[in-house]
Amino acid sequence: MTLIIGARCQDGIVLAADRMRMSRYEKGPDTNKLFKLDCGVLLAGAGDDAVLNEARIFIERRAKELQSEAPQRELFDIVEITKSVVNELVDCYRDKVEESFGYVLAGLENVSNGMARVYTIFGAGFSDVPWACIGAGSSYARPLVELLLAQGNLSTKEAAKTIPTLFTLVSNVQTTVGGGVDIGIIKDEQSIENIMHKDEVSLSRLRSAILGAMDV
Repeated sequence: MTLIIGARCQDGIVLAADRMRMSRYEKGPDTNKLFKLDCGVLLAGAGDDAVLNEARIFIERRAKELQSEAPQRELFDIVEITKSVVNELVDCYRDKVEESFGYVLAGLENVSNGMARVYTIFGAGFSDVPWACIGAGSSYARPLVELLLAQGNLSTKEAAKTIPTLFTLVSNVQTTVGGGVDIGIIKDEQSIENIMHKDEVSLSRLRSAILGAMDV
C-alpha cells in the first residue's frame, strides 16, 4: 500500500514516496519505493514490493543494453523501456497481487541534461504529466496536491518542504500509508540529487500552525 507524489516545480521535479509495507496478512518492515536508477532517472512504484523490485531490475538491465547500442539516450527511451516492462509484469501477475501497480518516472529530457519531466506509467500506457499522485493513499492526497503543488509555482526546495506535512495528513486517514517519506529532486539541467528521508511531522505542531494561520 503506497502513496507516490511527483510534481513539476519552477526549477525542476520533486518525487516522493512513503515507506510502509503492508500485506493482507501483516505489516512488514519499511521498504524503499523510490529509487535512483543507474540509467540516470528516478523511479517510484505503487503496488506489490516484489513486483516493484523486479521492474527496477529489468528496467536497469534493458537501459544498460540500450546504452551499449546507442550511447545518446533520451528520457523517452527509458519511458518506453519502463512501459514495456510494466506491460509484461501486468500480464505475468494479473489477478496474483493484492494492489494494482503503477509507476512514476522522472528525469532530464536528454538524461544528462535538459528540462526535468515526469511520467506516469501503467499497464494501459504512459502520460507526460505536470504532477502525479498514485497509490492507495492517492484519493486522500489528490486535493492537497492540487492545492499545494499542482500550480507548479514553488521551487523544488519549497515543494520538498511541503511533502512531509502532506504525507502526515494522509497517513492519519489512510493507515496503509506511513513510515516517513523519501524525497528525490531533479533540477533542470542538473544531475539528480541524493534521495533524502524525512519523518512525518508532529500533529500538535501542525495543528498549532494551521490555527495560527487562521488567526484562531
